[in-house]
Formats: sequence, structure tokens, C-alpha cells
Amino acid sequence: MAISHPPITVFTKPWKNLAIGSLADLIADLGFNGIELPVREGFQVEPDTIQDSLTRAVSAFEERGMSIYSVAGDLDEKTARACVENEIPVLRTMLKLQDGKSYSENVEAFQNQCLLLTGELNGSNTTIGLQNHCDEFVSSSVGMMQAIEPLPEELATAVLDLGHIGLEGELEEIAIDIAWSRLSLVNLKNALRYKEGVDERGAVIWNRTWVTGKEGYTSWDKAVAELAKRSFRLPICITCEYKDANHRGLSGDDLIPYVKEDLKYLRELLNVHYKLDS
Repeated sequence: MAISHPPITVFTKPWKNLAIGSLADLIADLGFNGIELPVREGFQVEPDTIQDSLTRAVSAFEERGMSIYSVAGDLDEKTARACVENEIPVLRTMLKLQDGKSYSENVEAFQNQCLLLTGELNGSNTTIGLQNHCDEFVSSSVGMMQAIEPLPEELATAVLDLGHIGLEGELEEIAIDIAWSRLSLVNLKNALRYKEGVDERGAVIWNRTWVTGKEGYTSWDKAVAELAKRSFRLPICITCEYKDANHRGLSGDDLIPYVKEDLKYLRELLNVHYKLDS
């Protein structure tokens, strides 16, 4: 018997220059169920005008049968209020480790920032979603959960980015298990490391590049299998981060073939592991 699978969303950051209606048309044509919308300067929805422009964005996607499942934006009252008013489930953020502060001081500052938004988010269906990110951020599933654990479940949830989990060397099923009790959103992308050069002593300098779902350290197959085993039905977001052979980031029309390839692959995995009818 077929069961429903998670909605498939896409992070629309690569298409910042499209008008909101054109963006919605593109995402509908690609076949996604909805999006994660960046709220940033120079994008379709900007922080200063979020109150009105987010509502227009929601309408544009709803008119085409889609939803805005998450917003990537600032942790402030204005953004939180707009997300609540427009019934956006997740306000996604990351925890950057600031120089001059210890790890624990950075985590405490994040927790206090979240608590300041309790009044805006209380009683709503919107949560702050903390995402793991490699390098100078809270990067592991354990670190992510340790940061949100003291906060109320209705205030803070976990956004597990499996591309960054792969870079950190965590197994997919273990990371999902660690984040499971607070998991509100799963990000899918994939990465590899490459030798960028050597330093003055001859030690290799490593960098990372973003590839399609079949190519990198993270097994999308194992991840989807674990999510299906646990009957996960919240959004899975293809984050649309790709680089070419010269490690240059792709945007606009240049990345559409990559997006189509990954969407097709994810659908195949959902069909297999969620036992859907073809």
C-alpha cells in the first residue's frame, strides 16, 4: 500500500534576480512541492519589507499549488512575526562561532537570542530551525542538539543538513537518530574535498566543492532509507548548491540540469524506500 512521502522543497537562493511570480513559475515547472525562501538584501523578499513582501510571495506560490515551508532569515522580531502571520513552519538559521567568544559562550548567546523571540512565536506553528554547518559554525548533529536542548520544543527545532554531515564524517543514520526528537526539516546536498594547494611547509590545503546527490560523501540512499523507516513526512529540501569543474558556484539557468538530476534521483529513492506506487 502506498504511503505519503515528505514534500520536496528547494532553496531558491540561486534565482535572486527573478521576480517572485517568475520564480514561482520556475519552481512549479521543475515539479517541487514548495520552497525555502531566503530573506536577504537584494532578494525577492528583503528584511526591511518582509511584512508585506512575504505575504505576496506566499500568495504567488499558493496560486501555483505550492507552499513556502521554510524561510532563511534573521532571528529578530520582525522576521519572526512575518513568519507567524504567514504560517511559515520553520525560520532557519545557523550558529556562527564568533571570534573572541568560547564555544559555550556562543551557544549561550544563541539560546538567549531565541528566548527573546518567545513572545512572537508562542502559540504559533512557527519554530526556529537550527541547522548544522561545517567550518566556523556549530557543525555536528550533537552540537546542534546540544544548542537547542534547553529551549522549549515549540520554540527551537533541528534542521539537519546531510551535506555538511558528510563533510564532518558523520554517518547518515546516526545523525538522523541524534536529531530525530527535534527534527523539522532535512537538507540534502552533497560535497567532496579537493587539494587546493600546499602551504609554505608543503602541507596540503584542502577545500570543498558541491556536487550532485550521487557523487559526494553523503549517501542520499541511506539517508532516505532511514527517514522512511522512521516515517518522516516533514520537508526534504534540495539546497541547490553546485559548483562546476573549476569549483565556481552555479546560479540561474546554469544549475537547472543539476537540480533536475537531483530531483529525479530523490524521487527514485522516495519511491523505493517509502514504497510508493510508480
